[in-house]
Amino acid sequence: MGSPQHRPSPVHDQIVPSKRTRVRRKPDRGHYDRETIYRILDQAVFGHVGLVADGLPDVTPMVIARRGDELLLHGSAHSRLIRLLATGCDLCVAVTHVDGLIVSRSLFDSSLNYRSVAVFGQARPLTTPGDKLDALRAIVEHVLPGRWGEARPPSDRELRATAVVSVPLAEASAKVRSGPPQDSKADLGLGVWAGELPLRVMALPPVADPLLADEIPVPVSVTRSGFGRPTQGNPPALNHLLRQGGQRQ
Repeated sequence: MGSPQHRPSPVHDQIVPSKRTRVRRKPDRGHYDRETIYRILDQAVFGHVGLVADGLPDVTPMVIARRGDELLLHGSAHSRLIRLLATGCDLCVAVTHVDGLIVSRSLFDSSLNYRSVAVFGQARPLTTPGDKLDALRAIVEHVLPGRWGEARPPSDRELRATAVVSVPLAEASAKVRSGPPQDSKADLGLGVWAGELPLRVMALPPVADPLLADEIPVPVSVTRSGFGRPTQGNPPALNHLLRQGGQRQ
């Protein structure tokens, strides 16, 4: 996911770590370059948005989309969370991709392979209809590229009912683990299997709305979804469905 025009500028390719973003535990896994941070964000459909409301922590999963050096969030204009974000309160957005289970010889050294990003800052509400419409288009095109031109756009009423905020990507860092288990030398001789169980998120064949007319084909945005659809090693019947974009069920 992510559009080529949203790649980081080479002039500002590093984010200076702050007290909140500096990786202290396993600092060698920390990354502060925009290329790594943006790539992880661009491969995410949603993130967890955290803030403190009325003295209590509040964490909510939300669809996210990066546009240049900002992160876009949206929701109902009547949403308590959106209204809080629009006040400019401190927030955090966390994104994590789990790439594999690290199965070590000892339970203590068992781990995960992952890619994660934490963003801190304050949100800025987008208030003009034009700004909101442009941001919503960026969100839709991030989740399902090409869908904006296939479906009905938001009406004026729907646009008024939707709030959009922008979070600057000025305070962020990534933390990444990859590779095999890191067992202690004392455990290497144990007769215990060790390795990685890779994990991935992938799209399955689409399922049509039961109310859909039979003559309407699966759109290009769905058949060419950015979610991984590996074909090597799949059963022939599944590969056929993936190529055809699924059948009505």
